[in-house]
Amino acid sequence: MMDARARRRFLLACASAFAGAAFPAPHAAIPLATDLQADGRLSRARREPIVILFSLPGCPYCEIVRRSHLNPMLRDPAQAGRAIIRQIDVGADLRITGFKGERTTHEAIARAHEVRSAPVVAFWDGAGLPVADPLMGMLLADFYAAYLDAALETARSRLATRG
Repeated sequence: MMDARARRRFLLACASAFAGAAFPAPHAAIPLATDLQADGRLSRARREPIVILFSLPGCPYCEIVRRSHLNPMLRDPAQAGRAIIRQIDVGADLRITGFKGERTTHEAIARAHEVRSAPVVAFWDGAGLPVADPLMGMLLADFYAAYLDAALETARSRLATRG
């Protein structure tokens, strides 16, 4: 008999395997978050927000946000320097260093930020504090780019005023 956590990992693994054919290489361009403490130092040095995509394997809406919005930001030289973009897999037992140097997991970070569904795009400063409201869900597809740009500009503006 599987406990709830093992059952959740099993279901996520099944969903990931099923989605592999439809969505190859979901993490191709967005680095998985591994060291938020280092990302925080980089954020403070560059005065750039940290943009976190909370994602689930096999989530088609996560893939749209990833492929249509965040990946192009990473590849576009005109967008360079606007944000540090990382991904956290909700429910994954992947190890990560937190903002204060603590060892934790992607699942624990998602739980600490009350992320229960995906996609969620969060905007944090170098200490892991919110600098803009998160984008939860896919919202209206036709306007998602505008919502993302507005939240990113809010985050950048708040960082600029923090001195």
